[in-house]
Amino acid sequence: MRRMFFIRSKFFLVLGLITLVSGFFSPGGLKAEVEFSGRVKLFTSFYLNENSTGPYFFHDKGEFALKRLETRFILSGELSSKVSFYSRVDTYSRAGALFSPAPLPEASSLGTPVQSEPFEGVLYEGLVKITDFIFPGLDLTVGKQRISWGTADKLNVVDNLNPVDLANFLSFDPDYFAERRPQTAFNWEWWLGSNYKLQFVWLLERQYAPLPQGFTRLVTQGFNINEIRLLREKYKLQNPNFGLRCSGVVANFDFGLSFYRGNVPLPVLTGVELSPFKGLISYFSYPRENVFGLDVAGELAGVGLWAEAALVVPEETQGFVVKPVLVNSQSFLYRDEFSLFPANYLRFVLGFDYILGVGNGLYLNGQFLHGFFDERAYTSRARKVFGWQKGMFFGELEDYVVMRFEYRLFRETLKLQLGSIVELAEGHQALVILPEIEWKIKDMVILQAGGYLTTGDKEGTKFGLFREDKVGFLAVKLDF
Repeated sequence: MRRMFFIRSKFFLVLGLITLVSGFFSPGGLKAEVEFSGRVKLFTSFYLNENSTGPYFFHDKGEFALKRLETRFILSGELSSKVSFYSRVDTYSRAGALFSPAPLPEASSLGTPVQSEPFEGVLYEGLVKITDFIFPGLDLTVGKQRISWGTADKLNVVDNLNPVDLANFLSFDPDYFAERRPQTAFNWEWWLGSNYKLQFVWLLERQYAPLPQGFTRLVTQGFNINEIRLLREKYKLQNPNFGLRCSGVVANFDFGLSFYRGNVPLPVLTGVELSPFKGLISYFSYPRENVFGLDVAGELAGVGLWAEAALVVPEETQGFVVKPVLVNSQSFLYRDEFSLFPANYLRFVLGFDYILGVGNGLYLNGQFLHGFFDERAYTSRARKVFGWQKGMFFGELEDYVVMRFEYRLFRETLKLQLGSIVELAEGHQALVILPEIEWKIKDMVILQAGGYLTTGDKEGTKFGLFREDKVGFLAVKLDF
């Protein structure tokens, strides 16, 4: 086993060194062809009703949910005929002062208004691409990048290299629905002709999905937890995160076969400890897993079709409960262990789109999903001990029907859209209605208005919990 780890470590180390050294000797003269583009976006959302009972949001009618100004700056270009680059920096500013950690909106030590004018910036992507790397047909992309796998419309089950941005999932901004975060990686793509490609991706970090602000507080209050401890695994050459994919075209259908080995991107409750001195302590971890994926997409009789399936094989992970027991009038801590996940389980999505002959054309998009991105299968013992079930966040796998209608008017400058999500839990259902209108002005400015309206069972569904949180939003976008 140690020899296997040693060989694997040498492989990844040598591969990385070859990549770095070869990159400095890329052929072609240096030339600068640079393009600059970006976006300015103002998004604001507000509650359409009052909610004084929660469980996640507490608000008055008409209260703002989010007020955010975003800017996106993109710099891209070519340094030679074989070398190109791309970088994107996003900045965010909030309209309204923050009153934490100081009770009054104080400035920073340098005098900047960090609390009265909150501002943040992040490098979204930054990469260099070398075509015909080492030999013709082999391309290499190095840096922070979005590597898309799969053919479904956002609800991918094989798109495992980039974690979902859960931090913005509850912002009610449609641009961030199931959005995924770029990761730092070496991405080799070997083209075998024009229709087939082999891909190997070596990720230089663990995949951690960003969580919404206040997530830890919600967990501790919701489960009466006194302390949270995170069990983390060191990233070493012996245990890297990586992915393999083979893709091509057969009978006018695109297909892909993929394999991913890495960690679960969302924290998993692994154990609990009832301490007589510290109360209830919960342990979270990011267990490792192997995912075998298949994706297919094509067109049949004018109908676009796609399908994805992911066979998840979790690495053996032991859940545990530590609690005091009384033996001969003496108290001892007893540790009970059990398997957290089954040997394997399946996620899949089926979808289609079609343009109906109504007026200028009514676009219809439909998908059936088994297993949302936060859901996974647990053993019966884990379900009993931790209370995992369908219809809850981070719970058991359940089914969803997602539909979207689009109709464009006035030379496609006005778009009317109606989306819906039907959640099908065991004996419980919830419906999310997503109306939206979009007006494009002179190909540069876009005005958007819409809503997030939920109805259904408040108990036993994850989306039904938000039925008292009806939201409207307005957005203005300027692309340049």
